[in-house]
Amino acid sequence: MKKNYESCNFLSPVVMEASVSYYPIPAQIKNRILKFKNITLYNLIHPNKPVAGRTSKTFETLNLQPGEWAQVRSIDEISATLDENNKYKGLYFMPEMEKFCEEKFKVFKKVERIKLESDGEVRILKSPTVFLEGAYCNGERHEGCGRACFHFWKEAWLKRSSDD
Repeated sequence: MKKNYESCNFLSPVVMEASVSYYPIPAQIKNRILKFKNITLYNLIHPNKPVAGRTSKTFETLNLQPGEWAQVRSIDEISATLDENNKYKGLYFMPEMEKFCEEKFKVFKKVERIKLESDGEVRILKSPTVFLEGAYCNGERHEGCGRACFHFWKEAWLKRSSDD
């Protein structure tokens, strides 16, 4: 069974499973084909997505701290921040995140650096990013992946909120 991890932030760059055919397709070509398919499929589902190269409006830095409340912006507001690859400042907005739009969550943790599982590289996140309590990936759009990873939330996708 082939798994689609193209848009998973934990597994970037994509490492494809070995081909079983007589003429194996190089991984670089497979990645390009999958990337093309995902972009095309996403654009069909979200026709109001911004045009490539269009700059999005800037958002004030919220400086959210653990324990504070934040509300996820609407899908239209978030889509306005994304580029043609469904990213904002290098971070994917994954399809599983859509169901959390317009809901309130408590900030669990600020994310300042991550370690890529593919090669062990440590990366420092330059724009404010947080984890939200209860907003994790259920794997429904990644063929039932059961890892339950936290979603990475850019502050541009959030608004400050009260707990009521």
